[in-house]
Amino acid sequence: MFLIAGFALCLGDKLVLIGITSHYNWAEGFIQLRERYIKKISDEGASVLIIPPMFSDEIADSLDGLLLSGGDDIDPRFYGEPPRDVGSIEPMRDEAEIRLVREFIKRDKPVMGICRGAQVINVSMGGTLIQDIKTEVSGAIKHWWSRRESEVPYWYPTHRVRIEKDSMLFNTVKEEEIWVNSFHHQAIKKIGSGLKAVAWSDDGIIEAIEAEKGFLLGIQWHPEGMEDEPSKRIFRSFVEACKR
Repeated sequence: MFLIAGFALCLGDKLVLIGITSHYNWAEGFIQLRERYIKKISDEGASVLIIPPMFSDEIADSLDGLLLSGGDDIDPRFYGEPPRDVGSIEPMRDEAEIRLVREFIKRDKPVMGICRGAQVINVSMGGTLIQDIKTEVSGAIKHWWSRRESEVPYWYPTHRVRIEKDSMLFNTVKEEEIWVNSFHHQAIKKIGSGLKAVAWSDDGIIEAIEAEKGFLLGIQWHPEGMEDEPSKRIFRSFVEACKR
């Protein structure tokens, strides 16, 4: 058994149902998800199911697409490394989401990952992560801005991202360079099988990955927190892919 919460909006005669993964607070025993993820999907006319870490793989059969939300660091054991400068981890969530990504890929259904979600996609495909940009990458710009300490508003862009023209992401946002918000201290290192990097910050950190075929997109920034046109286009493109 698994628990799902959410609300539904009909899209014409077809109900497009997108699952969004959630954060599990194992210390206090509750799940949570920022409302803005739900709003961005519902704004495009799709329905939302909130997925807790405890679920059956068969849920992939019932959904048209999967959105992997942000959250804590991935346990490095899932990509074969010892922990170094890692923050809070959610091992049960890690294992569940990695398995779920693979189930969606097997079914050729759209998957989009945001921040941690992009890293989950990469690890699911055999990739690895930079465990802490500040200590591992010389000359790196500031990627971790703390919302809790009120360093910057959630929607505020703090650095540039360059986008590869020969990519699905470029065809979506229609721009070679955009400004994005940034709330991560980890990043993609070795790219997973069947994936390619399609966006980078000025210091060379990978900011987006996508599959060589199908709709499998990982974005390191948080478009759900921004109201600019490129962010809207990203969610619109994802929902459109889920309709097909």
